[in-house]
Amino acid sequence: VKGRDGNEVHLNSGNTYRMRLDGSRIEHYTHGQVNPFGLAFDELGNLFSSDCHSEPIYQLLAGGTYPSFGKPHDGLGFAPTMMEKSRGTTAIDGISCYADDLWPAEFRGNLFIGDVLASRVLRERTVDAGSTKVGKAAPDFVTTDDPWFRPVDTQLGPDGALYIADFYNRIIGHYEVPLSHPGRDRERGRIWRVVYKGADGKAGLRPLALAGDLDGLIQELASPNLTRRMLAMNAIFDRFGKDAAPKLARAFDVFQNEFQQVHILWLLHRLDAITPKQLRAAATSKVALARAHAQRIAADTLYQSSLRGKMVDTAIAHQVATEGVKDRDPLVQRCAAEALGMDVLPGSGIPRLLLDLRARVTAADTHLLYVVRKALRDQLKHERVFQAVLAEQWSERDERAMADVCPGITNSSAGSFLLAFAQKYPVERATLGEYLKHAARYAPADALDALGAFAREKFANDTDAQLALFKSVQQGLAQRGTPLSPGLKSWGAELVGQLLAAVDDTALAWANTPLDGVKDPANPWFVQKRVSADGDKTSTFLCSLPPGGEALTGVLRSKPFTIPAKLTFWVAGHDGFPDKPAQKKNVVRLRLADTKEICAETWPPRNDTAQKVTWDLSQHAGKSGVIEVTDGDTGGAYAWLAVGRFEPPVATVPQADPSGIAQRQVAAADLAGKLRLASAESRLAAILKNQTADADARAASARALLALNAKGHLASVTPILNDATASVTFRDKLGQALAEQNSAETRAVLVEALRAAPQRLQVKLAAALAGSTAGAETLLQTVADGQASPRLLLERAVKDKLAAAKPANAAARVERLTKGLSPVSGDVEKLIEQRRAAYPSAKASATEGAALYTKNCAVCHSLGGQGANVGPQLDGIGLRGLERLCEDLLDPNRNVDRAFRNSLFVLKDGDVTSGLFRREEGELLVLADSTGKEITVPKKDVQERRESDTSLMPENFGEILSPADFNHLMAFLLSKSGKPAGQ
Repeated sequence: VKGRDGNEVHLNSGNTYRMRLDGSRIEHYTHGQVNPFGLAFDELGNLFSSDCHSEPIYQLLAGGTYPSFGKPHDGLGFAPTMMEKSRGTTAIDGISCYADDLWPAEFRGNLFIGDVLASRVLRERTVDAGSTKVGKAAPDFVTTDDPWFRPVDTQLGPDGALYIADFYNRIIGHYEVPLSHPGRDRERGRIWRVVYKGADGKAGLRPLALAGDLDGLIQELASPNLTRRMLAMNAIFDRFGKDAAPKLARAFDVFQNEFQQVHILWLLHRLDAITPKQLRAAATSKVALARAHAQRIAADTLYQSSLRGKMVDTAIAHQVATEGVKDRDPLVQRCAAEALGMDVLPGSGIPRLLLDLRARVTAADTHLLYVVRKALRDQLKHERVFQAVLAEQWSERDERAMADVCPGITNSSAGSFLLAFAQKYPVERATLGEYLKHAARYAPADALDALGAFAREKFANDTDAQLALFKSVQQGLAQRGTPLSPGLKSWGAELVGQLLAAVDDTALAWANTPLDGVKDPANPWFVQKRVSADGDKTSTFLCSLPPGGEALTGVLRSKPFTIPAKLTFWVAGHDGFPDKPAQKKNVVRLRLADTKEICAETWPPRNDTAQKVTWDLSQHAGKSGVIEVTDGDTGGAYAWLAVGRFEPPVATVPQADPSGIAQRQVAAADLAGKLRLASAESRLAAILKNQTADADARAASARALLALNAKGHLASVTPILNDATASVTFRDKLGQALAEQNSAETRAVLVEALRAAPQRLQVKLAAALAGSTAGAETLLQTVADGQASPRLLLERAVKDKLAAAKPANAAARVERLTKGLSPVSGDVEKLIEQRRAAYPSAKASATEGAALYTKNCAVCHSLGGQGANVGPQLDGIGLRGLERLCEDLLDPNRNVDRAFRNSLFVLKDGDVTSGLFRREEGELLVLADSTGKEITVPKKDVQERRESDTSLMPENFGEILSPADFNHLMAFLLSKSGKPAGQ
């Protein structure tokens, strides 16, 4: 959308905008949020919004960036929130602020928002924390047992009543049912008026009509009712224009109250009739309300000046703002800081004023702190200002404050400053990574080798730190669209050598295999000291209780060893909640190395303290055996185990975490492939061939080897892909690596694998093949030749890839090959009906369902402020009802909101990649896959982008969840209605 002045905005989900009513200009006001629905000002000029899917209420700060689905902030971090706690729902509509004196004091300044899903109107009190408004939950303002009450908007009327617009519909809207559904009420709605009655029983109301003449309208500007004042102010501007200026000026000198003074001031400003004396008088008023609005007018004056090219006299505005940052009232300080951010005068001392103010701001005043940081950023984003700042001497405190905002500045001065700052002062590693990424993107190109040299020297003895920093630099250069410099390539090659060399041989004696079908196959095993029942506190154990939680799973196996006649070791851990029967998911076993026969097994003692275990192995002594430690519990608590202290020491607990070793090998393989390091081939080939190596490390090595020399290493990858004893997860990763090469040889290997693979793997391999035009052609021909099931072509993932890859006559060929096959949806419909009819609410456990939700859903969805924001937020999800929830889980493509549809990208080399589009980062497109993991695609490689009608959500919940687990998950989701207990 473009205004007549040429300024253009691109509308998408979230964001707020403002425009001139004559169409001359439209511009962004804030960025982010998901679905802001309604805006409201308070008498101080603070702007509030309600939003679905993120925080229900925000106080919006001009130019701020707020959280949205996968969208990044602008380098400053996200603008602050004001909600003290979540209200447990996402269907939030039209916000209003009570700004009048007819209701009791406890309601004044309150915010009201409609909750259309729970049929209620929420009330939030606001409490000052400096300039920040903190929302405090108050009792619901309106509750009802009428499920058709849909309060989509609330407004304070000029009569002092609160008006509620009620959509009044059985169906809320959106995608629950088709738009043509007869249950949609298209004719009726309701408007409610809420008034306060005093002790005498009379309603406190003002007359609705405003005065008609100018004198009467000026008198209305003194009303306690904000809506009335705004209507009167606009009426004066629209009906009388500049002719009203003389009377307004006289009224300003003898104003009745601060409300009238403020609104007259704004009218004079809008009429271009305000004088320096009038603005100065308001800025030095004893009343904070007038001083705050004087600063807002100063900010608008400076902003309009920047738009008009300094055609507006800004001397008084500059003076008012520079004095305002020293005001005793924090809101006045915040408004003044916002003004100074727009006041671009190199050498004016404005950065000094802002730095001094920042040093005085308390951490609790989050809104003032953000605005001061933003104002400093807005100053320094002008090269002339930044260059003038660099010429001065600053304290460490000041330089840290400037470095803090530099990631939000896209000029070379910011990149250079961050690079110099990182070499001058100690910086926390994660922050240093962000600084170096930004420096890599914006610092002069000739400084990049120095950047690498600095990191190598600073962290010479910390390979992991170097790796994290190298990845940051690599990402910054990718966003810039610039290749690695020779010096950075040398650093990367050196890192590959260090990562592959930093291997603990005892750690390599243990290999993790991910369990098939789990959401997150990451390696959970690390080394930890644990207390044993005999008092030992120093021994180390292999443990699946990582710092990030207990949901990760895996099978850890030792290298083969000669089985002794007796083996003792110590075990700690759990197998489900202590008050429930053991699940038999976590176990320690001894297997014969050749036949895999179980010789002995021990379950966790359900105790944090390690207990001694003794196995009599006399009948197996002398044979070759393997210790197998299985964590198969994806629960969030009581879902781990640990083993150690083996005697005799046939299996040694390493000093380094097995997961850490695997991560280093994966990182080395990824780097070697991207940097085309032929020198790493032999070591990567050894990892691939080692059946006891970590599965992720082997898969990453295969990908790198194929990228380096596909023909040379194809013979090594092929038998592993066809190994039926390997996990489906591992084989799927090998298939993806082969498909990426997109050669006749690799396609032939994939076709051969299709013939013997289980159905679950067949689908994944078929989708991988269909990811390029040549691969899609191969897949169709393979099916036509009878070498693969035509039902694969009905799988959603395969269909989408085929449609995007566009092999010749694809639609007709698929139709011919699948003719007569029963639609997959028929089976899904039957499953949905079976699960819905079989739901036993009395037997289902919401507690067990919570653990299933954490395992299967939280990686993509947020609920109660916990989880990820890949898919829709699920607060209030229970109000959808059992039947809709069954549809959402078992047929996720039935009701797909456009914001959560898959995107398919056809690359110039013919490959096809897909995922949920998240954002753009310079020259990169960022997607999210079904696990929530982000992947990047260079824009220059994209030939075509297509939107799918499919969801990112997996379609196989009917297979993943047993009927009992499905019921538990339903019980948990249905309990999340967003309503207080008893409603």
